[in-house]
Amino acid sequence: MNTALTSAYPTVRPALSSLLRWQEPLATRLRHRHTLPGMVANRLLNVELGLYLLAELLPLCPPLSLPDLLNGLGAAYKQRPIWSPRQHRALSQARILLAPYRDRTVWYKALDKYATLSPEVRAFSISVRGGWNPQVSGYVLRERMQLFQGALA
Repeated sequence: MNTALTSAYPTVRPALSSLLRWQEPLATRLRHRHTLPGMVANRLLNVELGLYLLAELLPLCPPLSLPDLLNGLGAAYKQRPIWSPRQHRALSQARILLAPYRDRTVWYKALDKYATLSPEVRAFSISVRGGWNPQVSGYVLRERMQLFQGALA
């Protein structure tokens, strides 16, 4: 074993409750308003946070590009525009909140499940071009955008 690569300090991982705190009370309202079972509302908001991050940092990239963005890999990431300090902070925060989506397979499965949800629940279109879902009201879009901005601040 290469001891030079190991750390003397354990990795601190935030508790699940602190990782989901940014979603409340919207996740609860979604659960009741659309009768979503279990953690579906939380997963919906996680996927939408990833799609929001892509729209903010790499607006021309397809939704499938999130793992490349979170891992700092891929042509889209390497050819990115110059980001502001706020955008760099948003990416750092997203890497914590969306850590499971660094795995491409997990992200693709999450997108597939997101696509099965009713269009009136989804704030984003998951077509190749991505973007906001035109079938959702302006109130819902503003509510979600404020939530995502706060989570990545």
